[in-house]
Amino acid sequence: MKSLVALLAAFMLAIAIPALAARPDVPKEPLEVKGSQKTVKFPHAPHEKVDCAVCHHEVNGKENYQKCADAGCHDDLKAKKGEKSLYASIHTKTGLKHQTCLECHTKLVAEKPDKKKDMTGCAKSKCHP
Repeated sequence: MKSLVALLAAFMLAIAIPALAARPDVPKEPLEVKGSQKTVKFPHAPHEKVDCAVCHHEVNGKENYQKCADAGCHDDLKAKKGEKSLYASIHTKTGLKHQTCLECHTKLVAEKPDKKKDMTGCAKSKCHP
């Protein structure tokens, strides 16, 4: 009986894991986040190992899969600080409720210093090509 339960559990996992990995709702092309000064290109593919909830944090107790700059979120394109500031939601290194782009990229550069220009540079980086 135990082996049958284990076999069924393995079968269910074998079906569930590819279904989660395929995620048809994830954009295939890089998103362009237009701020007040520079446009940021965000490709989902290199970030596929990151849990979606890291960036798409909860709003009012529910998962929020909108773009960062959508109305009602981080839609202040001029401010450098504040909860509504798009700039702050991308560039703040510590102290926010959720992890930011630059915070994660800085941690990656600490592990792989050769990636510094690509991951944290403002001009001609992966974020600001």
